[in-house]
Amino acid sequence: MSRENSVWVPPSATSFSCLCETCLERSRTEGRSSLEAVRSASVRGHLSTETDLGFIRCAAGHEVIVRRVDRPTPLTRRDVRQLQLI
Repeated sequence: MSRENSVWVPPSATSFSCLCETCLERSRTEGRSSLEAVRSASVRGHLSTETDLGFIRCAAGHEVIVRRVDRPTPLTRRDVRQLQLI
């Protein structure tokens, strides 16, 4: 499996959109504009909440791995390095 072409979705997600890293790299090496690169690399799909691992292909045929991940456990004590949102 290619780590470059993976996307992680939260537990409650049923749809997702991402960019194919292989397409982005190809666009970069071919000298395409950023807008062209993003348009050609855009991938959208659906994943059942009961599914932890899925596969989808971009328009160019590259496989994108979709993984469902759990939310991290909250910190048990406050850490001064932790970003505080007010």
